[in-house]
Amino acid sequence: MRLVTALAVLATATLTGCGAFINEGPTNQEIKDTTGLTVAEASPIVERNLELVWPQQVRIQRAPLPYSGVGCRTNDSMMSEGPPWRLRVEMEEVNPSQEFIDRAMANLEAMTARGFTFVPSQRPDTHPASRFFRDSHGYTVSSHLSTNVGPKKEVRFSMSASSPCAAE
Repeated sequence: MRLVTALAVLATATLTGCGAFINEGPTNQEIKDTTGLTVAEASPIVERNLELVWPQQVRIQRAPLPYSGVGCRTNDSMMSEGPPWRLRVEMEEVNPSQEFIDRAMANLEAMTARGFTFVPSQRPDTHPASRFFRDSHGYTVSSHLSTNVGPKKEVRFSMSASSPCAAE
């Protein structure tokens, strides 16, 4: 019985000890105190950015929280959690025409006039239609093209826009 108790105490100490250094990222209060950016302020910017790059006229519908958001903190299980949130919206086109992709690429390039800068991929196998742009505030717009997806070997083209960490 004594051995079982000792193992239980050791296991508990190990589990609680790991939590102290795994949690990482800014807290909601830290975002409020530094950038002051809120989800309410970031949402329309992210939506508008995707509307600007998507090659067809579209109106992004505001989604409920967590808004396809990614938490800005990492929990004990190494999963993202919020608040604060990095908001993200994405659209996808299956088997797009070359004209569709060309318009999307032109729209991404046009974002440089709005302060976005192209960030080259570090992966040599990245498709040329997979591009990433960031502005000085931390907002991003990107495209991604995947070929031979699924059993039907489809081409999937997606575009996304995201925000820096935003407090609730």
